[in-house]
Amino acid sequence: MFLADPTLRLIAATTNDVLPEQLWRYDTGTEDAVGDLARILHKTALAYNASCAELDKPHPRPSSGLRAAGTGEAMSAVLATVDRHAACERHNVIAGGLLDLYQAWRRHRPINDGDERHLLLRPRDPGYGVATLQRTSHNVWMVTADPEAADAFEVPYPNRMVGVLYESPWEWWLPVACTDAAHLAAASGPVYRLPVRDDFVTACRSLLRWWALRHSAAWQSRTPDQLTPTELDQLAA
Repeated sequence: MFLADPTLRLIAATTNDVLPEQLWRYDTGTEDAVGDLARILHKTALAYNASCAELDKPHPRPSSGLRAAGTGEAMSAVLATVDRHAACERHNVIAGGLLDLYQAWRRHRPINDGDERHLLLRPRDPGYGVATLQRTSHNVWMVTADPEAADAFEVPYPNRMVGVLYESPWEWWLPVACTDAAHLAAASGPVYRLPVRDDFVTACRSLLRWWALRHSAAWQSRTPDQLTPTELDQLAA
């Protein structure tokens, strides 16, 4: 899963930024304002992840010494509830501080502007997984889906190529579904040209929706040109 780190998952869900790792750590060694910010952000990320781990524990936490000897089960339950409420409040405070620090650091560091980009397949919803785009030529991007995306879209290709996107200077994207770049080069094998999309996120979803259809009983050996208008619309859903 691409966003296994709770900090990165929170950032993606809140800002739509998908980071492959905690990139601010590379700034923690610099002796300037950005370095100071990165060091505070790093410590806050550690605190946030620790808080997530604490809240995920199946058993109530100790009540920080508040539980007296001989306390009955009812009082123990009350104290456990108080503990949980306090932990949740602390967690929310840490999360808010983390996001503020990230936004401040982000103003100094561009992301997703190179030859490799990561995006949520549903904006601000990490539950649908991440697509990675790698530029292979001036206007061609290879698309792979992480395991969470493959599971969410019911596609049997985790961490594998699901197609390419052709970027147009007129700001539209042509998705072509394939699982092997050699098939594109040789113009052979399973290669499917899908409808043009207005943005690359929708184009990526079209690739995954196509493969989900391709591996379902509804496919019936059809090409994209043979789909019904409703099915074509569903590719972008």
